[in-house]
Amino acid sequence: MLDAIGSEFRKLLTVRSTYVNVTICLLIVALFAGFGSGYHNAASSLQNTQLLANQSADAVVFAGLILAFVGLLLAGHEYRYNTIMYTLTTSNRRLKVLFAKFVVITVFSLVVGLFMTFFSPLCTIIGAHLAGHPIAPQTFDTWHIMWTCLFCVWGYAMYALILLLILRNQIGAIVTFLILPLVGENILMQLFHNIGKNLPFTALQAVLQPTSLGNHTTTGRQAVVVLIYVAAGLLVSAILFTRRDAN
Repeated sequence: MLDAIGSEFRKLLTVRSTYVNVTICLLIVALFAGFGSGYHNAASSLQNTQLLANQSADAVVFAGLILAFVGLLLAGHEYRYNTIMYTLTTSNRRLKVLFAKFVVITVFSLVVGLFMTFFSPLCTIIGAHLAGHPIAPQTFDTWHIMWTCLFCVWGYAMYALILLLILRNQIGAIVTFLILPLVGENILMQLFHNIGKNLPFTALQAVLQPTSLGNHTTTGRQAVVVLIYVAAGLLVSAILFTRRDAN
């Protein structure tokens, strides 16, 4: 098992797309948080006591989508370049391979997500300081913000991995991952108002912004909804991963 996990880590850290995605996230978050919300922001907006907490949430929603491609590409490259057969033959059980990918993507998403959670507010503080704008005393519930932000990044990564394992097509998984939250869930919310708040991506985003779905929706409840989707998706993925041909 440790050999399989080590192998997946080597794949993650030797693929150029990993560093490209992380760099893109850093640059865009620095631009929007540092320049947009810090340096160029109106002085009145900097008096919002929730400014830095909102910066963490906004950065994680954006960064989570981009960072999810790292996990998607980790498995997607193997199907695209037909190297999945070599991965499977190095292990006596396919579930070990799947579990190793799950562990590596989880560790990566949590580590980078933790950095992004505090990187965005830091950029805002630096930008405001360079512009000479004072920031009002902030209400920053560190532990709550940390677990909700990390959960959001991890949730996006799991959704991407599940889509890739089910579709087994890199381009199809990327397109589905982009269209589903932006278009698919909006259409379903219009058709089925009662289930709209419990759709996968809507529930995940509601972990960070639960009030957007009404006073009766809580962060914990939406986190449970996401966990149910992830558990069901991983179960389906595991069954298909062990029973279907490598190709």
